[in-house]
Parts: sequence; structure tokens; C-alpha cells
Amino acid sequence: MKNKTLLAAADLYVLLQRELRRRQANCTSCFMQLPFRVDRNEPDVPNWEVVSPPPCDSGCSGVIEELVFEFGQLYDLKADPEPRAH
Repeated sequence: MKNKTLLAAADLYVLLQRELRRRQANCTSCFMQLPFRVDRNEPDVPNWEVVSPPPCDSGCSGVIEELVFEFGQLYDLKADPEPRAH
């Protein structure tokens, strides 16, 4: 397993959304959802997922699956910070 860059969910969202707009500029109804952490069973799979939009005429859900695969090889989500005691 290679080292992946740790990102906050908001930072990964910005990268994913930007790339979705670059690849699917003609679709104005679909958008990337905020990635969320998941437990992983395999060390080489990402520790995050996104919810795909419903199918559209532009094929955005397929592009989103490609992005999750590509970006999942590069990035993992940081653990949520512990709540601060008051």
C-alpha cells in the first residue's frame, strides 16, 4: 500500500467537485456529495465514499465512480477531531 495524502472531507470535496465540473461541464443538475468516512476491510481501498446522484442523460454517475476510484488511490480522509472538553 502506498502512502495516501490525508485530507479533510471539505478539501477532498472541493477537489472532486472541481474535477466533476471539468469532465462534465455540460451537466448543470448533478453535483458531488461531501465524502464521508467508512471503515475499510482492505488496506488499498479508500476510507471514504460518496453518494452518487440519480442517473442523468450526461452519465455523471459513471464519471463520479471513476473519480472515486482515481482519487481513492491518492487520498484518505483525516479522522474527525475529538470534541473539545468545556
